[in-house]
Amino acid sequence: MRRLFNILLFASFIFLFIYLIRQEYIIPEITNVTALVLSFGCLFAGFYASSFSWLVALRTRGVSHRMREAVVSQGLSIFAKYIPGKIWVILGRAGYLSGDKSGLKKRSFISFMEQAVYLWAGFLISAVPTIIFYRFQWISYLVLIIITGLTLFLFVERIHRRVIGLIRKIFKREVDLPLVRLRQSLPLIGAVTLIWVAWTAGFYLFMMAFTREVTPVMMFAFPLSVCFGLIAIILPAGLGLREGIIIGYLTLAGLDAGTATTISFFNRLWFICGEGFIFLLATAFRLAGKRRARAHF
Repeated sequence: MRRLFNILLFASFIFLFIYLIRQEYIIPEITNVTALVLSFGCLFAGFYASSFSWLVALRTRGVSHRMREAVVSQGLSIFAKYIPGKIWVILGRAGYLSGDKSGLKKRSFISFMEQAVYLWAGFLISAVPTIIFYRFQWISYLVLIIITGLTLFLFVERIHRRVIGLIRKIFKREVDLPLVRLRQSLPLIGAVTLIWVAWTAGFYLFMMAFTREVTPVMMFAFPLSVCFGLIAIILPAGLGLREGIIIGYLTLAGLDAGTATTISFFNRLWFICGEGFIFLLATAFRLAGKRRARAHF
């Protein structure tokens, strides 16, 4: 499993490099350095919280791991999102913690369900501002449909079983996605909420670094864009879609198109810095673990 994980890690760097060389970043004028620095603090806190959320998801399913292991598995697989297909991050972190196929299957299911709760919470947080700004356009209806569908699938046992049965009939394969019981999963929902609070606040501070014409409601463009980017299976890491949603949302919220475009494109680079942070932290933890293991011998 570790050999497969290392191949995935190498491939993710290749696709990240391809993504970066396609971008043409022009450094904009920064008007509030303090806000920019604080935004990075929230960004890094959110990525650390994402590892904690992964750990909580594992423990709620009876799988015991340490926080250090959660950070390493999450951080080393973070760039796999740039590989088209979306499943590589889910499989990557699960594969790192698995010793055999049975362990990989169980942890992959847990990883998938944690991502589903993460997606559900993100759409839920951004739902009201989206409906206010987009009114009764298609995107508002889509957000409501996704929230309703995820709520029924994740938390309502009868609906969950019917969906699983339908998937089995269509693909003619055995599927066993565990039900997320609401009471049991309250710690996971709380952990996922920490991620969104940190990142949404960080995005607000990030916008303040470039303009004073920012209102608090504009920060909800971030969770909305990330969630739609997550469900865009074809585009690596929601490439292009996230930027378009942020531009459209900020423009509707009263920001001029030029500033909205600048914030949108540099938000991607800002977020990659956060991915780099959790990757480097995971690498440091992994190397420290290897040193300790050698010291015992």
